Amino acid sequence: MKDLESRYVDSLVERYGSPLFLVSAETLENNVKAFKRMFREKYPKTEVAYAYKANYLFQILKIIHKAGAWAEVASGFEYDIARRLGVPGGSIVFNGPGKTKEHLLAAVSQGALINVDNEEEIRLLVEISGELKKPIDIGIRINADVGINQRIDRFGFNLETGEAFRIVRLCEAAGFLNVICLHLHLTSYIVEPGGEGEYTPAQNIKLIWPKSAGMYEVASKKISKLAKKIKKELGVEIKYIDLGGGFPSIKDLGTYVSKVTGPLVQELGEDGPVLLLEPGRAIVKDAVCLITTILASRKLENGQKAVTADAGINILPTSYWSSQEVRPLRPSGKKLSNTTIYGPLCLQTDIVSRTLINKLERGDKIVVENVGAYNIPQGSPFIYPRPQVVMLEGGQGRVIRRAETINDILELEKVTNT
Repeated sequence: MKDLESRYVDSLVERYGSPLFLVSAETLENNVKAFKRMFREKYPKTEVAYAYKANYLFQILKIIHKAGAWAEVASGFEYDIARRLGVPGGSIVFNGPGKTKEHLLAAVSQGALINVDNEEEIRLLVEISGELKKPIDIGIRINADVGINQRIDRFGFNLETGEAFRIVRLCEAAGFLNVICLHLHLTSYIVEPGGEGEYTPAQNIKLIWPKSAGMYEVASKKISKLAKKIKKELGVEIKYIDLGGGFPSIKDLGTYVSKVTGPLVQELGEDGPVLLLEPGRAIVKDAVCLITTILASRKLENGQKAVTADAGINILPTSYWSSQEVRPLRPSGKKLSNTTIYGPLCLQTDIVSRTLINKLERGDKIVVENVGAYNIPQGSPFIYPRPQVVMLEGGQGRVIRRAETINDILELEKVTNT
């Protein structure tokens, strides 16, 4: 999005207001195609399932699916979005720890790949298998030690303790569930081990994105060896190896490709299971920017400069984890200085970025780069409503989500008196 012309942005802001999210259709399409191409060059049996939780605006999803991506959903809500968009059940990977029986039944009936997270889900699927009078193909989510310093993983079944193998053996012995997929996702948000006594989880939350390529190599080796053990000891052929998401941007992806695919080829051969990958940030992060306008400037007591913009952490919640990448829409040539960019919210924590930037004054516009992942779905109308989202495609802009109004908020509060 760095090639935006300032005059073009001015006309968009004049028409749609500030702040304003801008989405590049071309970048979305190119990212999906490049991600698939890079992995398929090393491992042809690769499928990409885009992680809806990163950004599930319908018009964004349509472009991603048109470019050839499956859907990876982490809830029944996201599953319903995929189905409403017409994604075939066979092109949906259904993850997440909170699946209901209703959505599991729909996913089974429509041929989705369900990666089981816990034993309650296994019991529900056994019930469904009995009701449908047929066995069900499933995946099993695995958690393993890949060198991340975090509290005990809350997702899936542990590899090192033997729990994961035990669950696969249990499913196969019961005859109701066929394990066809092993799923191992390296989460980007971890809770680090805390000190003694009580503490709030927020004090120990850490964002690790991107993770080192070596972690993916360890994960690939461990899950490949598990697949071999399952085949040797249980006679079960694993059809899919799902190594989740958390990958870096496309320009930094090269090393990760070889680290993921190398162990698969070494342990399972070039014609081994289908490799499933679930990128989210890597697809949408650099496809979206935010235009925001400076409302006020001041000098802080420590002598540093500070400005207030019309976009805050209510629409840029990833600012909690790291400073946003910011640049002036029109570089002024004025001296660079360390500047804190605040949002308009009545919160001390409403800090969009701390950065070295040209002097900013009221009315100046700045571009917040690479905000396509998690900000739009996690944004909220806290103090200020959410702004327009405009898709840029073929030299034209079109609204794909209109700005929120007070009427939208009040509509949710309507109740029927009985």
